[in-house]
Amino acid sequence: MREGENLDLLTFLVTVVLVSLSGVMAPGPLFAATLAEGRKNPLSGFIVSTGHAVVEIPLILILYSFGLSLNYIERRFLAVVGGMVMLYLAYLELKSEESQYKGGSLFAGAVMTALNPYFIMWWLTVGLTLITKSIEFGILGLVLFIIVHEMCDYVWLGSVSIFSGKIAEYGKKLTNVLKAISFSMLLFFGIVFIYSGFVGNV
Repeated sequence: MREGENLDLLTFLVTVVLVSLSGVMAPGPLFAATLAEGRKNPLSGFIVSTGHAVVEIPLILILYSFGLSLNYIERRFLAVVGGMVMLYLAYLELKSEESQYKGGSLFAGAVMTALNPYFIMWWLTVGLTLITKSIEFGILGLVLFIIVHEMCDYVWLGSVSIFSGKIAEYGKKLTNVLKAISFSMLLFFGIVFIYSGFVGNV
């Protein structure tokens, strides 16, 4: 891989990190489950992330196979749709309230993922757009994409469970901060995706 390609791959991976964090930092079902489980086991966030990955990684592999068949026009359309979905999720972030959950960590990660309609919507649009971009870098791109994306879950949810006591202490104030960060990132990358789709930079 040449130096320019290395730079492109690095840019892609940074984008994966930021787009992934825009979703994982949102105070949704996984956040609530990790916070609840973290009060019992400070390492439960890593178990929740594992349950999440059990559902997510097979879906990524399926979408990668599908993405191989997409042509240039279809990828541009997908980028625009993905951007619109991110803007919609940003809108929902303004309206949402912190979810409540009671249950086991591994169960939480798997079920809260599989039964979350926004998870499926995200992967069929935003996630698939990132996956089609990873195709440019071959199998290495796919492997690094999976590793980087899953690490975002493990690092964030692991941190939430470890510091669950402090997080619960700050309560609503911290939730509002996380919502603001998530909203800003979703809004920014929603615009970027739509622009990329229209100008053909996909």
